[in-house]
Amino acid sequence: MNLLSLPWWCLPAALFVLSLATVMAVNRWRFRRNGASQHLVLGMFVSACWIAAVVVILQRVQ
Repeated sequence: MNLLSLPWWCLPAALFVLSLATVMAVNRWRFRRNGASQHLVLGMFVSACWIAAVVVILQRVQ
């Protein structure tokens, strides 16, 4: 399975959702609080945007 053959938004969206769910689960289980730091969520969103840009560039080059 070639990850670049999927629509461009699938990989970044999956990475963002999975990492956000993991962070929220760890915060709930370990620290007994709801939610996550706004800086962490913003950082994950920016990372997902960069990954999306790289995926689009690689799809165009391929």
